[in-house]
Amino acid sequence: GGLGVRQMREFNTALLGKWCFRMLVDRTFLLYRVLAARYGEEAGRLKAGGRRGSSWWREISRIRME
Repeated sequence: GGLGVRQMREFNTALLGKWCFRMLVDRTFLLYRVLAARYGEEAGRLKAGGRRGSSWWREISRIRME
């Protein structure tokens, strides 16, 4: 029953985690290349983007730091 909001949040977090892992191990991953072009790289890692980063990218950065 219900709207399934809890399951959607868990699914979203799992998907973001999967993308984070893929970006760590595959520098040719299209998403990694797009984010590197948009936000830059520093010491072999993507920059977080700071205040100019999208909410989506800030969330990925937050999960990456956990």
